[in-house]
Amino acid sequence: MNALITKKVVLFTIILMIGCAFCVSLYAIESNDTNLDVPVYNPPNPDAGKRRIEAGETEGVSRGDRIPEVRIRSSNTRGSNAISSSLTDNLSDMFGKDVKKKLTPESMPKRLAPIASEQTGFTSSNQPNLYWYISDQYKGKMEFKLNAPQTSRPVLSVKLSGSPAEGIYGIKLKDYNVTLETGIEYEWFITIITDPLERSGDIYASATIKYVEPSSDLNNKFNMASLEQRYYVYAKNGYWYDSISSLSSLIEKSATTKKYRLHRAALLKQVNLIKAARYDLSLVNIP
Repeated sequence: MNALITKKVVLFTIILMIGCAFCVSLYAIESNDTNLDVPVYNPPNPDAGKRRIEAGETEGVSRGDRIPEVRIRSSNTRGSNAISSSLTDNLSDMFGKDVKKKLTPESMPKRLAPIASEQTGFTSSNQPNLYWYISDQYKGKMEFKLNAPQTSRPVLSVKLSGSPAEGIYGIKLKDYNVTLETGIEYEWFITIITDPLERSGDIYASATIKYVEPSSDLNNKFNMASLEQRYYVYAKNGYWYDSISSLSSLIEKSATTKKYRLHRAALLKQVNLIKAARYDLSLVNIP
């Protein structure tokens, strides 16, 4: 009888070990499939003040509250007002009834956000690509603007034709022969133009960028990394804009974009761009 019990215990132990091994193997497969080895962004200035502003941010308004009129701040100058982290749920709620009438039939997006780190982001390119997220289709006009400190005119001002759908869109400074100077903090704006004849109602989002030439050793690391691994190196060494640009380029070029979208979503979450991250995840069927 004791021998029979011993055999049953041994058999149960073997089955349990096989089951555990199967679970570990399955987890490994799932981990590889979803690419848990995501890039990690190390901000070069983590203690600096917040510089990114998402459209809908307001002064003195709690998250989710409604305000009757949009807060006005011109994108022609850098401005020095303190900005809170409050956000409205829908940009159309920032307007009174009279202004809302002018918005029809265009739909008003719920969120407009620069794809940027919260503090000033670095780039190793003097002609970087810049990206933004818009949560819905917008049929009206938009505008991209790049400003330098202590200058009255923008470095670049480009009118855009809205967005056909929710997504992450971008602009290449190289296409406009714009070159950043090293060590200067530029501020860039993406703006929804609600009324071309009355620009005081513009809704804008903004962020800051600085061209910082990497050391020769760091530049060698960037160049030695493969295109599929370079965004890891950029993120690890604090070059936000290069990391996002590299990932976005891979997404545009690759027919199988699941891995890269997952990795871009991971970076977006790290800098609290949750809605933009959810957009990328939604395209690979992850809620």
